[in-house]
Amino acid sequence: MKYDLTKKTNRFAERTLKDFSETLFSLVEKKKFEDITVNELCNACNYPRATFYNYFQDIYDLLDYCWENMSKEIKIQDYKSITPEERTQVLFERLYTFFEKKKDTVDRIMSNNEIDGAMAESLKRFMLLKIKEIVSSCENINNQSVPFELIVMHYSNTLQMILEFCFLRKDLISKEEAQISIDYLLVSLEKKGKLL
Repeated sequence: MKYDLTKKTNRFAERTLKDFSETLFSLVEKKKFEDITVNELCNACNYPRATFYNYFQDIYDLLDYCWENMSKEIKIQDYKSITPEERTQVLFERLYTFFEKKKDTVDRIMSNNEIDGAMAESLKRFMLLKIKEIVSSCENINNQSVPFELIVMHYSNTLQMILEFCFLRKDLISKEEAQISIDYLLVSLEKKGKLL
């Protein structure tokens, strides 16, 4: 990502970043992410292209920035303050609550963007990186008989699959069913393998 998230920003930069992010999400509610150009985005939020390129390499870089902001809103980075036994359920609860609040927006976005399209694939890659960060912090991770990357992919894919069943499919499951699924597919493995 071109923009340094650790850098202290001034109010102008904060407003500019917010404008680009919000405009991108308003555009993907109306059309496919892959069809949005930097020029269209800049025209929609009244910034010159040069301003966009001061912050981002391309539209995908902006999308990564949006995911990073979303993770801050969900408070994913707080995983270290959650007791290991509760980590998976608490993080799922936060993800579920976020998507539940944004359900109408998600529905509008998904009406124009496929589940295997560029936008969804970008989110999947981002989630995989965050899950990798969380799993790598687990106390006994290096003592597992299963390869680290396989554990990370299992966690990430399982969370994504359950969220998809909660919000994106025709045959939706309830929050309670999702929590039972999380317990069965992830928490039971954590306890069995003493992963956390």
